Amino acid sequence: MKGKMKASVLHALGHFENELVDIPQISEDEVLIKVKYCGICGSDVPRSLITGARKYPLILGHEFSGEIAEVGSRVDEVRKNDRVVVAPLVPCGECEHCRATDYGLCADYNIIGTGSNGAFAEYVKVPKEHVLPIPEQLDFENASGIEPATIGYHGLQKANIQPGETVVVVGCGSIGQLTLQWAHIFGASTVIAVDISDEKLAMAKKLGADITINAKEVDPVERIRDLTGGGAEVVAETAGSTITQEQAILAAKKKGRVVFLGITHSGLELAEKTMDHLMRGEVVVQGSWNSYTSPTQELRGKLL
Repeated sequence: MKGKMKASVLHALGHFENELVDIPQISEDEVLIKVKYCGICGSDVPRSLITGARKYPLILGHEFSGEIAEVGSRVDEVRKNDRVVVAPLVPCGECEHCRATDYGLCADYNIIGTGSNGAFAEYVKVPKEHVLPIPEQLDFENASGIEPATIGYHGLQKANIQPGETVVVVGCGSIGQLTLQWAHIFGASTVIAVDISDEKLAMAKKLGADITINAKEVDPVERIRDLTGGGAEVVAETAGSTITQEQAILAAKKKGRVVFLGITHSGLELAEKTMDHLMRGEVVVQGSWNSYTSPTQELRGKLL
């Protein structure tokens, strides 16, 4: 497809221009997607306004849904007019992590919308392996949230949640709201949501949180310990704050599992009591990065 399209182009820190640019030309192994909806990721804000982008000019946008407008000559997996979403991280496919199918750990990856042009535009090109068809009953607006939803999935899968366990989600932004829903799907009997915003906590309650805690009003660690008899089996930290990261460790019971999903861009210095609880309680702290996970057969059955 040839011609021009509308796009929001980032030319420098804080400098966007709405422009007419060339429609991307695809290779034989790529597809061209007509964008229907694109979300604004929390990482897009510092990338465009604070820390800067990897390259300029750049079209941002990696959380998107759309319809296939054109396919390359070697594309058989999808067809024109298919409704799709995209896995935006494109790994090298050759390093030790890629060979082990840990694609999110690839050191030489690209992300559509950060290293190459993304979906703040009418059209975007994507490698065929990264296109995922969606069912008719899923509308494009909700489908654009699939990529951020997989962040929570990827993190909680590492926690090995057992039926009947309590899961605490610290931070009720978009990733936190999605993560608390996954917690119930994974088998948690009780999900506790922690934030400092009553509005976000109300949304968490609506989306399935059994208990909400406003950390401005009470000590969340003491409240969680009181509710659970010593701490939760699993704590997922999604706020990306050094304060909440430390609270997450303290809120876990002995031999509990803590998963860090939020990014702080700063170091974490732990108080003596936190280190004591971490060591003496044999608490497991797990990092989680991006969203590349092969679903287990058991969970695949639940989702279907």
